[in-house]
Amino acid sequence: MKDNRTSVKRSLFVSAIALTLTAALLIGSTFAWFTSTASTGVNKIESGNLKVDIIGADSDSHIEKLNFTKAATTDAEADEEILWEPGGRYLTEGFRIANKGNLALKWKAQVNKGTTAANEGNFDLLDVIDFYLVTSKDVDDMGTALDEFTGNLKKTETSDVYYIKGVMKTNADNNYQGLTLDGITITVCATQDTVENDSFDNTYDTDAEYPISVTTGDELQAIVSDATAPVNIVLANDITTNNFVIPADKDVTLDLNGRTVKNAESHTILNQGHLTLTDSSADKSGQIISCKDDTAALRNGDNAVCVVEGGTISRDGADGNTWHTVENFGTMTFNGGKVIANDGKSFAIVNGWNYIPVPGEQKATMTINDIEMTASPNGFKNCAGGTLTMNGGTLRCTTGYWGLSNDSTGVATINGGKIISDEYIAISDGGAKMEINGGTFTGPQGSLYVQHYAHDTVVKGGSYQNETVEFMQNYCPEGYTATLKDGMVVVSEN
Repeated sequence: MKDNRTSVKRSLFVSAIALTLTAALLIGSTFAWFTSTASTGVNKIESGNLKVDIIGADSDSHIEKLNFTKAATTDAEADEEILWEPGGRYLTEGFRIANKGNLALKWKAQVNKGTTAANEGNFDLLDVIDFYLVTSKDVDDMGTALDEFTGNLKKTETSDVYYIKGVMKTNADNNYQGLTLDGITITVCATQDTVENDSFDNTYDTDAEYPISVTTGDELQAIVSDATAPVNIVLANDITTNNFVIPADKDVTLDLNGRTVKNAESHTILNQGHLTLTDSSADKSGQIISCKDDTAALRNGDNAVCVVEGGTISRDGADGNTWHTVENFGTMTFNGGKVIANDGKSFAIVNGWNYIPVPGEQKATMTINDIEMTASPNGFKNCAGGTLTMNGGTLRCTTGYWGLSNDSTGVATINGGKIISDEYIAISDGGAKMEINGGTFTGPQGSLYVQHYAHDTVVKGGSYQNETVEFMQNYCPEGYTATLKDGMVVVSEN
C-alpha cells in the first residue's frame, strides 16, 4: 500500500507539472482562427456614348448632302431645272435627326448659310433668300424661320422628317442674276438631356452646354481668346487659321466634324493651354493640314496639354513644304487619330527638343494608346528631354528609315502596338533608356538597332522580325528568354 500511495502522489505531481507547463505554453501564445475568403468577377465598366447624326428620311445612314428641288404644284414643275428666281420656293429632300448613342440628348441644329461667290457689286444672294424649317412638302407651308431649331431625343430615337425651304424674295432685282451661293451647311450639336436619372436626380444635366459652331478661323480665335470657362467647339466649315493660338489659361475641345483646318502663316494649331481634338464625322474625314514651310500642323507648347481622340494631321505635300507634322514640348496623349508625313525630309512626330538644348528640367511627355502614323522617310523621333510610353497603335515608315528613333536623352517604354519600317529597321535606340515589354516590330533589315552610344536597352517582351535569338538575348535581363517562333524572335518571361 505504501508503494502504491507513493506511486499515486508521484503521478499527481507529474500531472500538476504537465498542467503547469501547458498553462505556461498557453500564456504568451496566439490562437490560429479558422478563416475564409471569396472573390468574384466584376462586370465591365462602360461609359455612356453621346452621339447624334443627320440621316435620310427613309434611311438610317448618314446623309452627306441635301439637294434642293423646286417646291411645285405639279409633277412637271418638280422636274424643272433648279434656277432660283424671285418668288421661287425651293425645298430640300427630307432628313431626320438621330440619336445613335445610348444617352438621352438635346440637340440644336445651326444653319451656316454659306457665301455668295465674288461679284462686281458684292451682291449677296443671302440678302434676298429666306430659309425656313418645314415638316411637309406643302408649297404653302412656311414653317418657322431657320435661324436655329432644337429638339430632344431619348436613346435610339429619331426625329420627325424635316425639310429646309428656301424662298427668293420678290424684290430681288437684276443685281442678283447669275450669282452662285456656295451651299448651306447644317451642323447639329448635342449634349446631355435632363431625362434620365443620374447619380443625383433627373436634373443633373441641366447645365450641360451645346458645342459652339464655328465657320471661320477668325471666329475660332475670338471664341477661344474670350473664353472664361472650358469651351466645346464644332467646326461647321473648312477654315484657314492665321496665327491661331490656344492661350495657356484656356481649355478647348475642338471637334473637326469632318472639316479641314489649314494655315496661312504660322502653325496651323499652336496649343499653349489644354486642347482635346476630336472628329465626330461619320467618315472620320476631319483634317489638320500644314500648308507652309517651317510650320507644324499641330504644335503642343511647353507645359501645354493635348489629347488627340481623332482627326488626321498632315502636310499638304507641296514642294519645299517641310517640317515636323506634330511637335510636342508639353504633355500629349494619342487615343486615336492619324498622323501623315510624306514630305521626303521631316519627321512625322517629334517629342522633345531636336538638335536644340532642353530648357532646364523641362520634359516632353507623350503617351500613345492608339494611333495610325504613316511617314516617309522619317517616322517618330523621341528627342532630348522626351519621355515616350507606347501602349498600342501603329508607327510606320514606308520609305527611308526608322519607324521609331529614340535619341539623345530620350526615354522610351514600349508595352504594345506595332512599329514598322518597310525598307529598313523598325527601331533605332540611341537614347538614355529604352524598355520593351511587348509589341510587334518588323523591318526587312531588322527590328531593333542599338546605337553604340545607347545607355540602357532592356527587352522583356515583344516579337521581332529578321533578328537572331542570340542578338535579342543580349538585351534580355535575368528571367527572360528569346526564342524563335514562326519566323519571329519572341521574348518572354521564363
